[in-house]
Amino acid sequence: MRHCYVIGSGPSLTGFDFNQLPAGYRFGANKSGWLADCHVLVTLDRNFPRKCAAELAAYRGEKVIAVGPEDARDDPTVTYVRRERADGFSDDPGALRGLDSGFAALNLAYLRGFKDIALLGFDFMWNEGRSHFHEGYVSQNKHTDRFLGNWAPAFHRVVPQLEAAGCRVTNFVGPRGSRVTAFPTRPLEDLI
Repeated sequence: MRHCYVIGSGPSLTGFDFNQLPAGYRFGANKSGWLADCHVLVTLDRNFPRKCAAELAAYRGEKVIAVGPEDARDDPTVTYVRRERADGFSDDPGALRGLDSGFAALNLAYLRGFKDIALLGFDFMWNEGRSHFHEGYVSQNKHTDRFLGNWAPAFHRVVPQLEAAGCRVTNFVGPRGSRVTAFPTRPLEDLI
């Protein structure tokens, strides 16, 4: 069974030691790509490549950036795919879907045929004034918690695709749980 981790940025990962994770391929959403030493960084955030240009240039893993027709495709070290805002996962290897980069990273793990997928940092909620385990982004505002709550239900719509592909997804959560309720949960500590 092909195993991987899809690492989001939820505050449940604050202080988490990614070096303690058992072996497995790692997909990281946005900054989690380099902070969690992932094999591939995935983003569909239009502003992320510009805001984090220096960090992206230094990142030595695979970079997959979902773009629209108006976005630049000027970095030869990046794999560019189409960004689609639609329900479900893309079944086209040239496109990723989602409203957030964590969803897009899970879409990529599905496209690459991983069958046992562990989600980390998929809290989709504020915790003590934080929505990320790292410093977050300048563009965060008072509406971020509402956006996270609106994005979480999208995961329910991919359960049939995952089941049809024989994929098992487990959401490893911190003590406050997660708004992503489409998958079975286990405590984050169970990974170590």
